[in-house]
Amino acid sequence: MDCDIELEIDTGSARGEYTVHVVRAPAGGHASGMFTLDVDGILDRLPQLEATVLASAVAARRTMPVAEMAVREVGQQLFQALFTREVYGTYRASLGAAQHAGQQLRVVLRLAAPELATMPWETLFDPETETYLCQTEPLLRHIPAPDYNQNPLDVAPPLRILGIVASPRDLPTLDVDAEKDHLSRALAGPVAEGRVELVWSRSGTWDDVQSMLLAGPWHVVHFVGHGDYDSRTDEGRIALVGPDGRAAMVRAVRLMALLSVAAPRPRLVVLNSCSSGEMGQSDLFSGTASSLVRSGIGAVAAMQFAISDSAAIAFAHGFYAAIANGRTVDEAARVGRISVMASPDGTLEWVTPALYVRGGSTQLFTLRGTPRAAVSEARSTPAPTSGVQAGQATVPTPAPTLGVQTSAPLQAPGSSGAGDSAAARAAQTNADQAMKRAQLRALYVQASAELRARRFEQAVELFDDLLTLEPGYRDATALRESAQHRLDMSRTYREALAAEEAGDWLAAADGFALVQEDPEFPEAANRRKDCERRQRISDLQGELRYHSSLGSWGAVVDVSAELASLDPTAADPDGLASAARAEIEKAKPPEPEPAKQPSPERGSYTAADLPAESRRPTATPATAHPAARVPAPTQAPASSTPSSKPLQPALAWTPLAWGGAALAVAGGLGASTVVFFMWFDETYWQDNGGDIVLRILYGLLAPLGYLLLMVAGLPERTVPARVAMTGVVLSAAIFGLAGLNYTVEVSAVVASFILAAFGLWAGILALKDPARRTFAWLLLLPTVLQPIIWIQGKGVFMESWYMSQALPLLLHLMLLCAVGVVFVVMARRLRPATEAGPAATAGTSP
Repeated sequence: MDCDIELEIDTGSARGEYTVHVVRAPAGGHASGMFTLDVDGILDRLPQLEATVLASAVAARRTMPVAEMAVREVGQQLFQALFTREVYGTYRASLGAAQHAGQQLRVVLRLAAPELATMPWETLFDPETETYLCQTEPLLRHIPAPDYNQNPLDVAPPLRILGIVASPRDLPTLDVDAEKDHLSRALAGPVAEGRVELVWSRSGTWDDVQSMLLAGPWHVVHFVGHGDYDSRTDEGRIALVGPDGRAAMVRAVRLMALLSVAAPRPRLVVLNSCSSGEMGQSDLFSGTASSLVRSGIGAVAAMQFAISDSAAIAFAHGFYAAIANGRTVDEAARVGRISVMASPDGTLEWVTPALYVRGGSTQLFTLRGTPRAAVSEARSTPAPTSGVQAGQATVPTPAPTLGVQTSAPLQAPGSSGAGDSAAARAAQTNADQAMKRAQLRALYVQASAELRARRFEQAVELFDDLLTLEPGYRDATALRESAQHRLDMSRTYREALAAEEAGDWLAAADGFALVQEDPEFPEAANRRKDCERRQRISDLQGELRYHSSLGSWGAVVDVSAELASLDPTAADPDGLASAARAEIEKAKPPEPEPAKQPSPERGSYTAADLPAESRRPTATPATAHPAARVPAPTQAPASSTPSSKPLQPALAWTPLAWGGAALAVAGGLGASTVVFFMWFDETYWQDNGGDIVLRILYGLLAPLGYLLLMVAGLPERTVPARVAMTGVVLSAAIFGLAGLNYTVEVSAVVASFILAAFGLWAGILALKDPARRTFAWLLLLPTVLQPIIWIQGKGVFMESWYMSQALPLLLHLMLLCAVGVVFVVMARRLRPATEAGPAATAGTSP
């Protein structure tokens, strides 16, 4: 056909990879490409698709049921995989060429990969035009077989169809009369016009079917019954009726042999049975439909899903009417799909029929001559001919040598018979109720699947449809309420996220508060607290600006302090807090200079003004010079002073401040380094500079700080104290220079415990002086707690480096930094006293 675009699809180099090649196209060229397809994922979704398609046969409240989304998603996935960039360009160009020629583009899929034959290609959905391909263009599956093009079979009307209904008693019962009536109603028009003749087999047994085939000719075989796919033999089967009335499962290869007895062989077979279009994944020809095509049948139309009665009737009506009017079989399949789309509104069962063809031609028949008289005209004939009663269409009576009885007559529309009986109507009612139950069940399964997949909006709408059709169906009401609750919570959470993104902290906090108790949203509580904090910051910043506009500088500073407790970076918006502090400093009155004390006149100074040496009592008061004696009231005994070693004169503030600064810097930089590597380079922190940084901080800077503290006079200016501090300095240096690497160095462990011992010694010495107890604790804590670095965590949450060793290390570094800061603050407080009396400081040192 000139307007065919044939796509050959084969396996690629790896699992899930495939190649597509344009064999021919109206636009010319041989585009090709590669694509990946999750075949297993689509196969897993086939039961869901079947339930969706069958459920859509139930009349719904919406024009486009939400269940179609599942079909559309799979169709779009297949389309985007198949029509790669170059192939899609050829496809679009071929559409234009076909339209210019006034013809339709036909899409032919040559499926060389067996697993691809199981895909529902009839769902191909073009997202650009938002259309399904098989609704606008003929779509067929070409079976790769020894290719030959049969000439169209010349047929003098009517087109003869052999109908077979097989209902074994050990399988779900089929209403044989109803099934016959369905197809008879579908073909009533062509039969009345003389274009089609429909004849039914009597029992559906092998012998009965074989006898009917021999009594041909037959152009079409239409099978209604049960079919399945045998995964053990990887082959499709249909169920005929055995001699005992039970099912006789007929494999595709045996059915092919049975059909071959007809002369000529039927050009078209329609399999209206469950799963008759299903294929295996290891043999492309294992399915019933493809096996028949491979055997020589021109085309097979099969159902890949279960199909409702109304859809089966609609498809047969459109399909056979198109065939009887001389259309090609692919175009007839498209017409049949369009007939299915007519009722009920929104049905998806047009996806169910699949067409398999052999060879390059889809023109199976050429109708020649004038159709026979319509049945209505035959009724006016005075006497029936060929042994056929008026108003009935039957198989012509075969020759006696064939031994085949005349088939049961086909009731013409409007005639009385078993189909009009009360029993037939009751059977039809039962069949309709059974189909409705199946459709409600499919709708329930689809809604439950959407609920489990957390697509709550679709689940709610599907449950609404189900409850509209059948109020009180099972637990649908409770499931619908659960889906609605989940939908409301999801919407609230999404709206809160949007408000948070837009900076509407109050609305976001309110939304998160509504869902924070729901375990589905574990982050809601923390997000609510963060939004409330941000809202408080925004409110305080507004208040600060208000006070600044009024010149209330004190209020500005107070609000800034509260902001600093929430977020230090937000404490000085637009520099208003700094400006307020500057204004407050300007408003302070200047401090008066201290009055100068007049120099004491000679002979007027007291003993307090004398040097310390002169104020000390001599060992032998009797021999001392009388002028050097100090009056008794001014000589206080040494025990009357609070301490023999006062706090301020005993310590030099400059080394103390620099020592504290060294410890603060070592701890602060170390903590920052550990935090950085915990977040960004947990695994290779030693190789990327973490080890050398900690060596410098722990091995050089921290010992330098301890050395400066010793120079400042800590823990005291005695030989044991200096020995203890020397041990602290040396062991700290050894510990730090040993380093923290992938393996723990023995020297580092030993040095850490020696450091703890010397630190404990120095702290105890400092504790002897009540005035130095603060410094004692500052010496004790970072040194005695040094070995906590080696604590190793246990459990599933403590297996990584940063959760086992980095956390103790981080805590120790933070402690070291805090101790250093306190030392600096204490040194600042000592500074005025040491500047006021340097002589006193020097004179009281031991």
